[in-house]
Amino acid sequence: MISHADVEKLRGMRAPGRSVLSLYLPVPLDPAGLRGLAARAGDLIAGVSAVRLDGGSTAGLSYADRDAVLDAVAAHGREWLGHTVAFFACRQLGLFEALPLPCAVPERAVLATRPHVRPLLAAVQRCPDYRVAIADRRHAWVLSVSGNRVDTVARQSGEGPRSPSFGGWYGLEAHRIQQRIIGLARHHYREVAAILQRSAGPAGNVPLVIGGHHDSIAGLLQALPPAARESFAGSFTADPHTLTPARIRELASPVIAGWMARRERELAEQILGGMAAVGLRASLAAVNEGAIAHLLVAHEGMIPGYVCGRCGALSTGIDECPDWGTAARPVPDLLEEMVQQTLDDNADVTVIRDAPFSVAAKLRFPVTGGESVTRGDQR
Repeated sequence: MISHADVEKLRGMRAPGRSVLSLYLPVPLDPAGLRGLAARAGDLIAGVSAVRLDGGSTAGLSYADRDAVLDAVAAHGREWLGHTVAFFACRQLGLFEALPLPCAVPERAVLATRPHVRPLLAAVQRCPDYRVAIADRRHAWVLSVSGNRVDTVARQSGEGPRSPSFGGWYGLEAHRIQQRIIGLARHHYREVAAILQRSAGPAGNVPLVIGGHHDSIAGLLQALPPAARESFAGSFTADPHTLTPARIRELASPVIAGWMARRERELAEQILGGMAAVGLRASLAAVNEGAIAHLLVAHEGMIPGYVCGRCGALSTGIDECPDWGTAARPVPDLLEEMVQQTLDDNADVTVIRDAPFSVAAKLRFPVTGGESVTRGDQR
């Protein structure tokens, strides 16, 4: 399972010239689709650079890197059915990685001075590790889901009450049994909630999905302490005793996807409601001034641009940097460069879907450049 540590490892690599290949390749779920996969990978690679014939140049894609990717596709395609695989290759840096991603990202090939990590970051953010609690009135299972892996963290079995079908005079015995059932169920849910509290991890914010019957979901949710309830992502209904790990993941995955989409919308609304830069021009100005607190960037699309060879300022035109006379270096994607610079400044980055902008940012302080800067409450 990929993590933020994998992103940071790749971000630390840089070549003298544009010789680092990043390829995001969706692998079809149907094995029959593998026949054309290597050809598709070759077309994407050919679209970003002509293969160089000698090994002395510091720029361009080598035959070795192209062949390493195509060989990996041929050898391991069946292992990656239904996944998007991220390839990073640069013989000059001794780099070759093939990382199956936990969720789909659009196909893309980029040749740059360092790995293109924006889609990788999107996959890490969009498909987090999460927990699933499955419960009925007597039993519970707490599971940890990481990618395709589902592990059982804990099991809980409560005391079984007598059957409510045995009633005494005027149903008084049945009433007492029913109250005992309710009391035991509450105690059981509190114990499960305590297990969830202990398994939340140091940060305490691992998303939680609850599955089971309607009454069990409501009972467990009511027993959760406030901190654990904040991590509740949603629920699904099912008979706990018919569930397998694969089925649990199948039912929980869309719950997590919907929760992530809601969080993205809420984050965008929160940022745009304050002191923000909206749009490419305003956001570039904010990045160049180091004013970004939280960058929101679209997960699709690429915008070519330039970086100043002297001060590192990003721009859409070759003559926009105030350090005139210094050669501007073209970059294949300004959005990627903005992500990299924001992370270098120890600020936050979120890759979002379905946004009405290509890029926006929450600001630390007002910036002087850009026409689309919105100043909100600065407190």
